[in-house]
Amino acid sequence: MQAVPDPGHRRSLSFPADQDGSLRRGREFTRRALAQWHLCAPHTRAPPLLAEDVLLVTSELLVNACLHGGGPRKMVVEHLPGAVRVAVSDTSPILPHRHRIEAGRPGGYGLLIVERLAVCWGATADTDGKTVWAQLLTTRPQWC
Repeated sequence: MQAVPDPGHRRSLSFPADQDGSLRRGREFTRRALAQWHLCAPHTRAPPLLAEDVLLVTSELLVNACLHGGGPRKMVVEHLPGAVRVAVSDTSPILPHRHRIEAGRPGGYGLLIVERLAVCWGATADTDGKTVWAQLLTTRPQWC
């Protein structure tokens, strides 16, 4: 694991070839970034569950990279105006899609969770595989 220093609002983490501890490392990396940006309780104006939502989306993206993408290569967490963006890159060129969920069977809920928590998400192919990203709002919409 190698973190790339960035004094601004963008953090980047590279993962080793083995997948051991990827989920834990990615979640802790994201948690530290949120704390540095003051997006974790108690010193925040962000929605109360923002950090937990971002960590859940991070977990889903990392687990999908492990299960379907040969393991994560890189992760980028950005604090944008009004949002947090999490992106996970892996080596598979196959873009994600939501699977049909079968009642009573485990699994298949990852992208549904991402869709429900993120204001938007997507995937882009790159030369080494793909990057799957999701963006969550850091402020409540005016209509809430």
